[in-house]
Amino acid sequence: MKYIYAIVAIALLYFVGNDIYKQNTKTAGGGKSTRLACHKTCKVFERVYDVELLKKAQETVRTGEYELISRIKEAKFMETKMFEYVQLKKVDKMVRDAITKRRDHDAKADGKVAIDYYIYENDKADPGKKTKKSKLYAGFLRFVMTYNGIKFYSVQADFMNLEGTDIPKSVECAIESFMTAS
Repeated sequence: MKYIYAIVAIALLYFVGNDIYKQNTKTAGGGKSTRLACHKTCKVFERVYDVELLKKAQETVRTGEYELISRIKEAKFMETKMFEYVQLKKVDKMVRDAITKRRDHDAKADGKVAIDYYIYENDKADPGKKTKKSKLYAGFLRFVMTYNGIKFYSVQADFMNLEGTDIPKSVECAIESFMTAS
C-alpha cells in the first residue's frame, strides 16, 4: 500500500510541476500566452525573437529611454465607429504611464528602443472573417519592439468594447507582458 501512495504522489508532483513549467515558458514559441494573471482576462499573443536583446531593451526602457511610434488601422469593409471614442493621443499617454510605473532610476540605458504600436479596429464585415469567434472582439493593440533597429519582441492584446473602455486594461497587460517576458 505504501508503494501505491508513493507512486500517486510522484505522479501528482510530476503533473503539477509540468503544468507550472508550461505556464512560465509559454512566450518563447509565440501564440496565446497565459503566464500572467492579466492574460486570463485579456487575450494576449506574444513572441520573443531575441532573448538577449529583450533583456537589454527591458533595462533601457526602465530608464525611460524609448521612442514611441503609434497609429490606427480603421475598418475598411464596415463603417468605422471606434475612433469617434478612442483617441490615439490618449492611448499614447496610457502606454507612457504604464511604462513610467515600471521605471527604475538605477537602470542603465545601453541602446535605442523603439516601441511601435497600432490600434486595430476589428472589421466585422471583412469577407475573410468567416467564424463568429473572429468577430467577437472590438479590436486589438499590436506592439512591435526593436532594439537598435532589430525586432526582438511583439505582443498583441485584444479588447472587447467598441468605445475602448477596456483599452487601459489591454495597454497595461501588454506592457506588463513585455517587461516580464524572458
